[in-house]
Amino acid sequence: MHEAALAENILNIAFEAAQKNHAAKIFKIGLRLGEMAGVEVEALNFSFDVLKKNPPAEDAKLVIERVPITAACNSCGKIFRLERYNFFCPECDGVLILKSGRELLVDFVDCE
Repeated sequence: MHEAALAENILNIAFEAAQKNHAAKIFKIGLRLGEMAGVEVEALNFSFDVLKKNPPAEDAKLVIERVPITAACNSCGKIFRLERYNFFCPECDGVLILKSGRELLVDFVDCE
C-alpha cells in the first residue's frame, strides 16, 4: 500500500512548511490529486488519519481536490475531458496529448 508512504511524505511537507513559518498547529493540507495518479483516496485518507497523531498535525484535515483527466488534440488543438482512456480526438480522430490528470501535489498548508 503506497498510500501510507504518500501520506507520510505529505505530512513531512506540511511539517516543513509549519516549521518554516514558525507555526504551532496545522489545520488543513490541500492536495491536488489527478484521476490518473494511481492513488486510492480512501486508503490515503486512512493512512493520513493514522499518521497525523503527533503535533502539530493531530487535528489536521486532508482536503483533496480531484483533477480530471484532460487532453489536447495533436491535430485540431481542441481540449477534451478524457473518457474511458480513449486517446483519440472525438472531433477529428487525431491523437490526444495528456494535459492534466496525473497530478499529485501539496497545494497548500493552512497553519498558525
